[in-house]
Amino acid sequence: MATISEIAKEANVSRTLVSRVLNNKPGVSPENRQKILEVIEKHNYVPNGLARALVLQKTMTIGVVMDDLCNDFFFDLITGLQDAGEEHGYNMLFCSGRNDIHTRMKYVDYFTQGRTDGIIAYGSNRQDEELFRSIAAKSVNCVLIEGSPDNCKVNKILLDNFRGAYTATEHLIKQGHHNIIHITNDMNYDVSLERLNGFVQAMHDYRIPLGPDSIVYADCFEQVAYQQMKRLLTEGKKPDACFVGADKPAYGVLRAAIEAGLTIPGDLAVIGFDDDTPVSRDMIFPGLSTMRQPLYEMGKAGVELLLDGIAHPEREAETQTFEAELILRDTCR
Repeated sequence: MATISEIAKEANVSRTLVSRVLNNKPGVSPENRQKILEVIEKHNYVPNGLARALVLQKTMTIGVVMDDLCNDFFFDLITGLQDAGEEHGYNMLFCSGRNDIHTRMKYVDYFTQGRTDGIIAYGSNRQDEELFRSIAAKSVNCVLIEGSPDNCKVNKILLDNFRGAYTATEHLIKQGHHNIIHITNDMNYDVSLERLNGFVQAMHDYRIPLGPDSIVYADCFEQVAYQQMKRLLTEGKKPDACFVGADKPAYGVLRAAIEAGLTIPGDLAVIGFDDDTPVSRDMIFPGLSTMRQPLYEMGKAGVELLLDGIAHPEREAETQTFEAELILRDTCR
């Protein structure tokens, strides 16, 4: 394969002009540009990516750190990230931390050794705070999606989980429900606490008292929510509505209610959160009303925010907040 020097010699121009053509820079006459391009095409010249990165001080690559790339919940987010990256000519390098902080730290170290122009990380687990602070310390160019460590000036893309939970609870109240319970998501995540707080605030604002069974602690698994709901019904507790902190546990609530002979939504109205329902679930259960996260838009915004920070390094860290959308289906009129 020909080198830049050989291309310059054959085209009878300087190496500088060849470099300008390769990097699509101005300062080359149309005649010389055409001559250089013909020689490049003749030799099928491909620029050395590493050498080009050293010259341009850019790798044109963004590193993305996530928990689990195989989780279908992240499909829209990943698509949004990839679409935005491609629109700007960037390669997206995704890594799966497999829910292990040490694995994700390893990838952060890899990304910050000159291999990427910036990092985007997703997560709201409280255990991730160390990871987020490490990213902010090692890379000026970074964006956290759903991560919001205290006293850490870093670009953030957030969902207003509090407002989303408030909206869901308010809708149930306005439908005439007053014996409303909240089945929480995994409380190791900040988003779960925000959704709990949104539920409590809505109940408070509408002067509906909270009882000992108004908040039922569960996690992100359907089976745990099923067991908790079954326990309540076995004890004779009969809520008329339920706001669940995520869609997957919401199906556990529906399963326990249907097994107990309750009609949905006549006896029990249910609203979940996320809108990541598998098609198979809709074939078995009534269509789940939920709060939809705009994950695709959040992914695109994350890339845009990162690239804006790269282009304007003097800019202060910025936070962009998105709203969840109430999607009404069969489980709530």
